[in-house]
Amino acid sequence: MNSQEIITIVLQIILTGGIGTIAYFLKRTIDRIDKCESDIGKIKEDYITKEDFFREQGKTDRKLDRIMDILLEIKGGK
Repeated sequence: MNSQEIITIVLQIILTGGIGTIAYFLKRTIDRIDKCESDIGKIKEDYITKEDFFREQGKTDRKLDRIMDILLEIKGGK
């Protein structure tokens, strides 16, 4: 083997290692992006708007008021 063949082999090994390293980090980055996208999808499914929250809270308040009225009627009737 002459020096040119050795240099070619060394360069091929370095390039292969570099490409492998780049591919590893690229795959890891893509996997993280995919995970983030799936997390965003889950958040979109479970998300409730501010208006929806206030509407539901109002319903709960009205139900509690009715329960309080019933309890006051029962207590006042005795």
